[in-house]
Amino acid sequence: MKRLSILLAGSALAISAHAVNWVEVSESRSGSMFSIDLDSIESSDISIIDEKDVENITVSMLRTYPKNDASNKWQENRIHHSEQQLLISCKDASYYRRAYVNYDSDNKVTKSWQSKKPILTTKDFKITTPKTIGRTLIEQVCKSAKQDEESDNWTN
Repeated sequence: MKRLSILLAGSALAISAHAVNWVEVSESRSGSMFSIDLDSIESSDISIIDEKDVENITVSMLRTYPKNDASNKWQENRIHHSEQQLLISCKDASYYRRAYVNYDSDNKVTKSWQSKKPILTTKDFKITTPKTIGRTLIEQVCKSAKQDEESDNWTN
């Protein structure tokens, strides 16, 4: 069962990250680096049942944890980096984490998870707080998605 979970979560992330163009967005006080894959940003066909007219965006995010920080609880669990797939609503700067895969420093999977929710509502989304890393990530994704949309309209 664990292999199936790893396979599902890995394939969800692999599909969204077909071509990787990681762009560093922010760094936390603890030294974690947060990046998004610009090539994974795309409109989502996932419907939110209580918010039909909102277009959501999927994106792959990478969090790299600081090295050799004994006080960092993630290092105790041997997480070097984590790839996550997020569903983002630009309308209210909120997100839903669809899947993640944690890796150790040898790039071996230490843990993975994939949402099993077949139907989402706005209550499943977490609204980000202004001037936080989460909000910065969402703003960058929404800005990039808007620029991509404008450039597609320009060329068509």
